[in-house]
Amino acid sequence: MMIRLKSIDNFRGIAVIAMIWLHLSEWSLSGDSSSFLKIPLFVTQYGFLVSYQFISGVSRFLFYKTGGTIEKSSETINNRRIKRIFLVRGIFLLVVALLYNSVVAISTSRPSEIWSWFVLLAIAFSLLMITPLLDTSKKTRGFLGVAFLFLNFTLLWLLQDYKGQPNLFGFLYHLLFYPVGLHPILSSFAVFLIGTVVGDIIHEIYYKEVNKSRLSILKKKLIMPSILIGGIIVTFIAIVNSFLFINLPSFYGIVSTIGVCLLLFSLFIFIEEYEIFKPKKNYKFIFYFSYYSLTIYLVHNLLYFLFHKSLNVLASSIYIVLVIVSIGLILKLLYPKVGASLSIKKLISKLSNRVVVKIEKTRVSNSLE
Repeated sequence: MMIRLKSIDNFRGIAVIAMIWLHLSEWSLSGDSSSFLKIPLFVTQYGFLVSYQFISGVSRFLFYKTGGTIEKSSETINNRRIKRIFLVRGIFLLVVALLYNSVVAISTSRPSEIWSWFVLLAIAFSLLMITPLLDTSKKTRGFLGVAFLFLNFTLLWLLQDYKGQPNLFGFLYHLLFYPVGLHPILSSFAVFLIGTVVGDIIHEIYYKEVNKSRLSILKKKLIMPSILIGGIIVTFIAIVNSFLFINLPSFYGIVSTIGVCLLLFSLFIFIEEYEIFKPKKNYKFIFYFSYYSLTIYLVHNLLYFLFHKSLNVLASSIYIVLVIVSIGLILKLLYPKVGASLSIKKLISKLSNRVVVKIEKTRVSNSLE
């Protein structure tokens, strides 16, 4: 059985919409209106900076535990196959990420952009790095998440003065943190690990057969702890940021986003499970931004050239709303006709599965010879 919570799609969809909002604001606002960029920057920096890594951790761990759409022959074989799929999928995504970075490097005439921590590169490495840890306990992955976060900021503190220098430490800075304002691997993987812990808790809860019991356990094990921990983190960042105790790039954004992710995701779960909203129709507007998230991420870059640095605040706001609504409506119309064939994320998943199955068949054939 594959667990598919609407909350996961809603969370991922909103994260994608926030990304579009920020990028279109950066690309379209004229110099005279650039001060208004502070609003989307603040929201995305403190609320959604590493949100995609978080929800990817949740959904990927659920995929591992449930087997996705793979037919199970035995638990051991199935788990081994899914681990191989993680590795192959990570490799495919790594290729896509490096191709994307290469296009950016060529278009900007900056070769250093080939190794740039855009979210695609961070997710690719996170998939590769999580594979040997999939069978570890929640406590182990949670501890490692905090450890990687601590390691990220410790190394950043040690290496940030070497940024751009032609020496070993400058190379290490570029390898681990360039550009520091995006998605460096250590912090991204830390948040990905935290997402797997939440995914593990969801898996345990949703395999409880009694619905009444499930709601009670959800409140006790997921919703209340997430609200408590998320609230403490956000409050801590608000206090520390106001006094600027810590002067490390992205520290406040990454830590704050973890708290916001816990709060927002638990809110979505609460609304979904307690059926607070019961629309007569199944509205899926946000779902399409989740289902086609990788496609949107790659294709929306074409909008960089439209109205580049030429709109005032009002015109830019109208433009952004029209783009988001148009994307949602177009995908809604296309979804029944093209389905997964337009989703690069789904295509990579299917291709990864086929490659793994082919590798397994080849190994079996060789062992029989």
